[in-house]
Amino acid sequence: MRKYETVFILDPKLDETQVKDEITKVENLISSLAGEVIGVEPGGKRKLTYEIKGNREGYYTMITFMFEPASIGEIERSYKLNENVLRHVIVNWVGKKTRMLVY
Repeated sequence: MRKYETVFILDPKLDETQVKDEITKVENLISSLAGEVIGVEPGGKRKLTYEIKGNREGYYTMITFMFEPASIGEIERSYKLNENVLRHVIVNWVGKKTRMLVY
């Protein structure tokens, strides 16, 4: 297993309960694919640098997890199918450096 970090931005129109549900969905997906969630850091609602899908704000969340590289595509697929996710990124920790995997 390798260490990964994902950051995703959720639609600002969601209420706090919906945001928590979306974060829980990602955590459950990681666990269901034999991964291990190490930490979750909700970043709250922030202003975006540029407009994304007509939104100027979004809810940021960062999740650190251990995962098998072969299953990363499933997380990517779930982000793409979820209309509440505006943007996402997954990075692979290589020693003290990170390597970008997916935008």
